[in-house]
Amino acid sequence: MDASDVPPAFDTLAIVQKLEAAGVERKQAEAHAEALRDSQARLATKADIARLEAKMDGTAGAVATRTDVAELRDDICRAMRLQTGVIVGAIVAASGLVATLA
Repeated sequence: MDASDVPPAFDTLAIVQKLEAAGVERKQAEAHAEALRDSQARLATKADIARLEAKMDGTAGAVATRTDVAELRDDICRAMRLQTGVIVGAIVAASGLVATLA
């Protein structure tokens, strides 16, 4: 775990003191400071974002590969249909030639 894995330090005492100086009762100031501290703990760190970006890069590569495979499959199907048409045409032409010679 490096520094980017740890949420920034949160000085609840300083927040309590600032709130008290602004006229907020101590009990309420402490509750606000704790709520802020707890909400900060759930924020994403730089390391969290870097892991997510790395995961997304891998996923994007997999999606691109699936797209490439789908395009290749479509190309093969087109080529097979064309080949089938050529074979059928050759058979029809050969049949007509045989009928003419007979």
